[in-house]
Amino acid sequence: EKVGSDTVLSAIARLLDRAQSEKPRLALLADRIAGGFVAAVLLVATAVLAAWWSVSDFDTAFRISLSVLVVTCPCALSLATPTAIVAATGALTRLGVLTTRGHALETLARADHVIFDKTGTLTYGRLQLAAVEPVAGLSGQGCLELAAALERGSEHPVGRALLEACPCAPGATDLKNTPGSGVEGWIEGRQYRLGRAEFAAGASAAASRGASDADAASTWVALGDDSGLLAWFRLADTVRPDAAAAVAKLRARNLSVELLSGDRPETVAHIARELAIAEARGGMTPQAKLERLRELQGQGKVVAMVGDGVNDAPVLAAAQVSLAMGSGTQLAHATADMILLSERLEHLVSGVDGARKTLRIMR
Repeated sequence: EKVGSDTVLSAIARLLDRAQSEKPRLALLADRIAGGFVAAVLLVATAVLAAWWSVSDFDTAFRISLSVLVVTCPCALSLATPTAIVAATGALTRLGVLTTRGHALETLARADHVIFDKTGTLTYGRLQLAAVEPVAGLSGQGCLELAAALERGSEHPVGRALLEACPCAPGATDLKNTPGSGVEGWIEGRQYRLGRAEFAAGASAAASRGASDADAASTWVALGDDSGLLAWFRLADTVRPDAAAAVAKLRARNLSVELLSGDRPETVAHIARELAIAEARGGMTPQAKLERLRELQGQGKVVAMVGDGVNDAPVLAAAQVSLAMGSGTQLAHATADMILLSERLEHLVSGVDGARKTLRIMR
């Protein structure tokens, strides 16, 4: 359990302090212009004072020069930009979009290309049991109980999904995990294996399955014993319900949308078809994502990156503006320019609209 400065609330407070200590480019420009403007106004007021004093008394000259100072005061120039930014930032925060960098609003308004990560961003990033397919005459519930027993105590996403589907599974003994293959153990005097088909089948030949479009978006694990395979389990990640609408609205605002993911290309292609994303690449390492980002920036694109994980951090840091999901890692939060605390992608669209409106006001 995290306490003190390690809590999420403390982390958000530090990010807010960072945002408040930074000024957007337009605000800095306004300050520089105001500084030069003040010097020019003082020179003009001095010249007015000298001119009127030469033809009139000092009181008259002073009143006229003071009027020049009041009329030409640059307060409006200096205050308009930060006031607009504070108002826009507050409105977005109420929607659940937390701004943690001073330049974020201005850069988001100028963005013309959006890169999405898949897992945890366009999808929930949590595997759920979608189907059980017994192949050896056992009941689906019986197979699920055996699989959940083997995964009891597991921190793997597959194991957590199976345990959520069957929390009252029996106990297994002599559990042994084989990295990259699966787990095996004894239940009521019989050895079972769960994982890749060839591992689960043991010495027996692993039965193959007919591929379907659903397979591309799913993770399949097999249960078996010394006699061969007993069942297949299909686990799937769920696409966020507002993802398709958010992608369509971003495209309607002349933003190009791209999907980059480290998942299997088949899985990424399936999600891209579901969300109508034309440009999608799977099997991408963090370095490959970064190279793609650099390629887009070399073409003059202003890129907004949306991600949630540790492997997204390099791209989040390198993009002109970046957003991390609220459920993302602390590294993603610390690297990103904005945090989507609401976890609703439709609020990303609201953020783009708000940023563009703010930029128009500041100009």
